[in-house]
Amino acid sequence: MSEKIGHFEIASEIAKSAFATIYKALDPDSQQTVALKVVRLDSLQDRDAMLKTVFEEAEKAKPLSSHNIAGLSGVGDEGELLLAAAEYVQGNSVATTLARHEGFSIWDLQDIARQVCQALDHAQGHKIVHQSLEPQKIMVQWDGLVKVLGFGISTMNATASAGTETPAEVLHYFSPEQLRGETPDHRSTIFSLGAVLYEMATEQKAFAGNTVEEVRAAILEATPPLPHRLKGKVNPALSSLIMKTLAKSPEERFQSGQELIRELEQCKSAGGLAAKAAPAAAAVKAPQAPRREMPKTNAAAAGAVAGSSVATPVTPAPPRIAASAAPAIEEKPAFSVDPMMAGGTAPTEKPASSFSDISEMPPLKEVRILSPTPVTEKVAEDVGPDSVPAGVFHAAEPEKPKVQVRVVARKAVREIRKTPPKLYMYAIGGTVVLIGIFIGGFSLYNYFEDHDSGSETANVQPAAPAATKPQAPPAPAPAPQLAAADSRQPTQIEDSQSAAPAASPHGHKGKPRLNAPAVVPGQLTVNSTPEGASIAFDGSELCQTPCTLTGIAPGQHSVTASKAGFATASRAVTLDSGGNSSVALQLSQLTAILSISSNPAGAVILIDGKDSGKLTPSQIVMDKPGTHTLTLRRAGYLDAQSNVNLSAGQTSTLNLDLTHLGNTDEIRAAGGKFKKMLGRGDAAGVGTVSVKTQPKGAQIMVNSRVLDKTAPFDFYLNPGTYVIDITMSGYKPLHRVVSLQEGEKLAIEETLSPE
Repeated sequence: MSEKIGHFEIASEIAKSAFATIYKALDPDSQQTVALKVVRLDSLQDRDAMLKTVFEEAEKAKPLSSHNIAGLSGVGDEGELLLAAAEYVQGNSVATTLARHEGFSIWDLQDIARQVCQALDHAQGHKIVHQSLEPQKIMVQWDGLVKVLGFGISTMNATASAGTETPAEVLHYFSPEQLRGETPDHRSTIFSLGAVLYEMATEQKAFAGNTVEEVRAAILEATPPLPHRLKGKVNPALSSLIMKTLAKSPEERFQSGQELIRELEQCKSAGGLAAKAAPAAAAVKAPQAPRREMPKTNAAAAGAVAGSSVATPVTPAPPRIAASAAPAIEEKPAFSVDPMMAGGTAPTEKPASSFSDISEMPPLKEVRILSPTPVTEKVAEDVGPDSVPAGVFHAAEPEKPKVQVRVVARKAVREIRKTPPKLYMYAIGGTVVLIGIFIGGFSLYNYFEDHDSGSETANVQPAAPAATKPQAPPAPAPAPQLAAADSRQPTQIEDSQSAAPAASPHGHKGKPRLNAPAVVPGQLTVNSTPEGASIAFDGSELCQTPCTLTGIAPGQHSVTASKAGFATASRAVTLDSGGNSSVALQLSQLTAILSISSNPAGAVILIDGKDSGKLTPSQIVMDKPGTHTLTLRRAGYLDAQSNVNLSAGQTSTLNLDLTHLGNTDEIRAAGGKFKKMLGRGDAAGVGTVSVKTQPKGAQIMVNSRVLDKTAPFDFYLNPGTYVIDITMSGYKPLHRVVSLQEGEKLAIEETLSPE
């Protein structure tokens, strides 16, 4: 049999400190796994003050409903123990990651800080302050969701850590105003978050100390070292942001979580600026290279990632310097350095000049460098093509002699003058004859064409303006018409241009005319996921998917798919003349949103008998619209049930009032003993319940509490609402909900039915 603390069934121990132990436990009332925090009250100095503070904070935390906050189920005392049941979160805490020295990138730091700030801002909206934020209270689930623990019981740690000689872990993250005994606000939590971010970035505590006084003095008076001084990879902009959160005065810190996140986003976008400052300054002071040397623009581009080592390309040597040593090539890192966690270049790295640091432009043509000794094929094979600098040629090829244009022109003139004059006359005469033959043949061709097509010219003449403008856009196609009933058969779309009569290639008077381009209808195949969607083509519904549309005029068209329960999907398609295209439309299913709340809040939400894992108030996205049964269950209250009909794409709201169950601590058997305890002869102020069953001996439970005696049994109850369950082995159980008034006598007589 498992161990129990109160009514919780303990599964395992999660963590343990000097004054508290956290268990993984099962709540039998809600059948949920919870994180149960148990504090021994006898170890506390001021027990009553702590109980009052914790109960007040837990009551204020009831309206919290952020997905970044671990919900609090309830707080109560059980003898010398203070119990607090909260949502059980699976994952790793920031403290665990720090202990493993796994490190955080800027993306991890930004994502965790963003979600924590959302939780803090949500709590700030309800005027609730987390007074013990530390790395152990920040949990990262396996899916990346961050949850902040301890809301509603944060004063428990703050109170318990006071008065001890050895500093508690949470003390390192207290704000100065907390240590001074002032009332903290949300800016105090920003300070605690800053201390956590400092440790995430540097792997060192911002305010360390071996005793309580050392830690207090560090928080109140000392300023921690700048993070980028402790870790060279930390960007100075990120370092300044963290130091702003650790300002001693609340007015100098960020005033909200969103303000911190906005500046963190700007820090990330400007991650490479700090790293480029040192190389740029070094490039200005470096001596300028010779004019024929190519600038190192590739190295500057590769060095844009701040803090990473880049390989410097080999620079071609100046002319007549063949024995110059090649610069050493640095080894490239095996991984990409995080730009936000790299603040500058290491002193041993060779700075690379950026494009903005180039003092002069490179030459417009390649520099041809002739080697004094030709490079043989053997040398070329040993060196390899990749190791030879660009712009350097291996072989010393002889330069071709330049040709003088003036000498060539004079020689050509002398040759032309030697040509006989008769040859010029023959050439001119032949040219004239050829031109005449060409003109005569063209005239005869036009004459016969006009004579044969005289009648056609008169009929085609009205269409001449359209035919003489080949670049005019085609006339808009008429509304498509469905030609086939089967959606899988091609659907014909008529085109008025395709039926137009062909125009004559010539007008009157025999002048040639350009022909209008032929318009060939296209074809479009339409599919959708899921199938069976109605397809509207250019606003007209034609078919259901899958289907094929034919006879489509070239140009741009719109295709729209719609189906009940899914969002409409549209696509613009462009078809060429005679084109054959296809389009697939993905329809997204519409979901229904259910907003559920209860009075009081904090009830477990069951949908169709299954636990949703959420407490009221909550919004739940329902993938399947329709009618669903909702049950709200909370310890000490009667289950509330309701049926809701959800429509796709709509938000439904449900608010149920929970009925408080009566107190079962004072159940007494009806008889003289109870009357004697009251000191009077009547049962004033209570009601009487009489349970009789056939057969006898059935077990009686009132609000899940088993009574000492079996039926028949008469007992007294205070006025209120009760759930009475009657069970007996081999018979069907009975379930009754009764409301008892003062002085009322209620009789329950049942005959049990065999199973």
